[in-house]
Amino acid sequence: MAKLVAAQYARGLFELALETGQFEIVSNSVMGLKAIAGDDEFRLVIGHPQISDEEKYGVLRNSVQQNVPDELLGFFRLLVERGRIAILSEIIDEYIKLVDERENVIRVRVISAEKLAAEEISKIRLMLMSRFKKTVKLTEELDPSVIAGFRVYAGDELIDTTVKKDIGDIRNLLLEQS
Repeated sequence: MAKLVAAQYARGLFELALETGQFEIVSNSVMGLKAIAGDDEFRLVIGHPQISDEEKYGVLRNSVQQNVPDELLGFFRLLVERGRIAILSEIIDEYIKLVDERENVIRVRVISAEKLAAEEISKIRLMLMSRFKKTVKLTEELDPSVIAGFRVYAGDELIDTTVKKDIGDIRNLLLEQS
């Protein structure tokens, strides 16, 4: 339910930003707020029942860059007044999905045991661009439990080239044959 509500608020902000010609500055402000909105301490403050709506609004207003359009500040006030500030992080995630869709971008995570070489990252990026026909925004993560190879999370897809996956595939094949 919260995801649906977050998607509706994100869509409203997205359309407002487009209609008012403030798309770029609103989007940059929202992107900048992403890290802050996911912070546990920030969530405690804006979700605390003893902190007034005006104080919560002030925290939000002070968390974004100085030249924020009135549309975004009005959106923050609306979230506070309607008690939706607790799902700000989810709203931001949904907003980013809308921006990515508009700009034909796919965000991917590449997870490996060790940092991949630049040429490997380039090959992965090119393969994903060819597969999805989108601009690829790639982030790397290290996970020591990955055994040789890497995993790529692209949208709802998983591309797993790890030895662990290969061993699992062989195991399943052997179990099917017995």
